[in-house]
Amino acid sequence: QDFLDAAVAAGHPSTGDFNGAAQEGAGWHDMNIADGARQSAARAYLHPVRAERPNLTVLTGARAHRLTFDGDRCTGVEFRWAERTVTARAAAEMLVSAGAVDSPRLLLLSGVGPADELRRAGVEVRHDLPGVGRNLHDHPLCPVVHEADRPVPPGHTNLAETSLLWRSDASLPGPDMQLMFIHVPYHPTMPAPANGFTFGVATVPESRGSVRLADADPDTPPLIDPNYLGTEADIRRMLHGIRTARDIAATGPFARWRSREVLPGDGVTDEPALRRYLATATGTYFHPVGSCAMGTGTDAVVTPHLTVHGLTGLRVVDASVMPTIVSVNTNPAAMVIAEKAADLIRGAA
Repeated sequence: QDFLDAAVAAGHPSTGDFNGAAQEGAGWHDMNIADGARQSAARAYLHPVRAERPNLTVLTGARAHRLTFDGDRCTGVEFRWAERTVTARAAAEMLVSAGAVDSPRLLLLSGVGPADELRRAGVEVRHDLPGVGRNLHDHPLCPVVHEADRPVPPGHTNLAETSLLWRSDASLPGPDMQLMFIHVPYHPTMPAPANGFTFGVATVPESRGSVRLADADPDTPPLIDPNYLGTEADIRRMLHGIRTARDIAATGPFARWRSREVLPGDGVTDEPALRRYLATATGTYFHPVGSCAMGTGTDAVVTPHLTVHGLTGLRVVDASVMPTIVSVNTNPAAMVIAEKAADLIRGAA
């Protein structure tokens, strides 16, 4: 509540619903909490039906190696399970839902992707699709950490229960900045106090990275380039976010915590020093998207129906299909993509 009051004191509006008419402002997060426990997608969708659906088999410890094809039709998937190679065949179609790293990786291992890149990795080209593995992006996250002189109480349901959304430029149609208030020191590998709190600065980036293959071996980790802060515009927005965090921390509601800034630190004020801090402290928000982007252009991987361009019997259903990341956390957006895919598969949309 102190964070919300401080944001208003610093001149920002409040919002009662980030998903409502007034997305911009400071407010409480909606939480996936049920009966005091986090309600994951598995808890909500999978666990209630596992025992009653004969057409559902769940295998853990299985690693997909490549998709199988008959011409341009995807027919199944080859995977490693219980020390043996198994092939599952699809009567209707295959759904790839391995996330923004492993979905493009699986397509690339199957010969679907940029032809020249596949040849360099030693993979036989099945379908030249230049956008596979491109357009990778994430919300870059940089912490502004404060030490508190008295114990910070834990959150009721989560360690990050409130945020501020705002626009770095008033001409934008919606917020492109987020300041997430975190009840603990959340930071990269830097010295920080045990008792404190964090302003997590994030933005909707212009930078784009990639997922590529190192070689044709399915057990070789992919080459991931997130390209954080790859454009000057991203850096300027993140600097603006640090200034906003400092403005909020300086308001009256935080006075009772008698806190001091330890990261980047009260003495880090000039732009070159702040840029160095950004380069050191910025990392993942764990929101990777975009590497199998939906669209109709030459760089698109899937159609608006989530089917892979130029192939049949194959869809990608996860956050990798987002051509541009949403302005907020990606978990509910990924669930909406899955719900929409279910409607498309049933022919209801």
